[in-house]
Amino acid sequence: MNLLFTSAMAVFCMDVAVSAPLAETRALAGGDAHEAAAPAEPVRLAQAPIADPASESIEEGDAQTVAPSSETPAPQAETDAAAIDIVEAERPPLVFEGESDEAIAEKLVAYLDDLTTLKGTFRQVAPSGAISTGEFFLRRPGMLRFEYDAPNPLLIVANGGLVYVRDEALETTDSYPVGKTPLKFLLQKKVDLDDAKIIAVDRGIDTVAVTFASDDDETEGELTIIAKAPEFTLSRWVVRDLQNGITEVSLSDVIAGERLANRLFRAPEAGGQFLKN
Repeated sequence: MNLLFTSAMAVFCMDVAVSAPLAETRALAGGDAHEAAAPAEPVRLAQAPIADPASESIEEGDAQTVAPSSETPAPQAETDAAAIDIVEAERPPLVFEGESDEAIAEKLVAYLDDLTTLKGTFRQVAPSGAISTGEFFLRRPGMLRFEYDAPNPLLIVANGGLVYVRDEALETTDSYPVGKTPLKFLLQKKVDLDDAKIIAVDRGIDTVAVTFASDDDETEGELTIIAKAPEFTLSRWVVRDLQNGITEVSLSDVIAGERLANRLFRAPEAGGQFLKN
């Protein structure tokens, strides 16, 4: 299996090979595309830590002596509880802390539905740990372009319901339906809530994360979208595939609402396979 191709495919939660049929590649991956994925651990966002209120103890044999106190000490449980209360009071509040998970998910979906274009740079960490960087361009509905920095020879373009993967080193272009990946939720004109099942909502100090899965057996994996909050800006997404492999794509230097040329989303030159069931 071509390592660079596999790394690129992870952006769209697909584990495919350049020259193998999709069914054969699923067998090589060790599982059928229709088997149920293991329950996902929700993405945990960074939060201010709570200090351990436990007091230091004097080790056995320590030469230091402690003078007895004439005051009756407070029970340990009450002391610990008071310390935790102090730390909790000093912890920065989580964003939308008083709102329900449903309300937060609705806010994120509304943000996505209003999103038109984004461009910037990306950093991708594949399930293998391999790191790739490059530029991205997003125009909703349906269009996405990933230009990988050298020495990675790949270009990924989504357009017209298909994902095209161009390998300049091999001079091939392979394609498959975008509807088979959970990134369809990001590329839809409106998030299809009849299909998009919200399975987790998490809050950070200045971010929120919502995890989507699909009731459609053809859609492989889960997608967690992370946005800066309370003013929503897409900052990261995480894809979990059917083998519980995790791919993380972090966005930087993001510019929203700028006009993006049609040529950016032109399908690469043909010459590869169409990968389907």
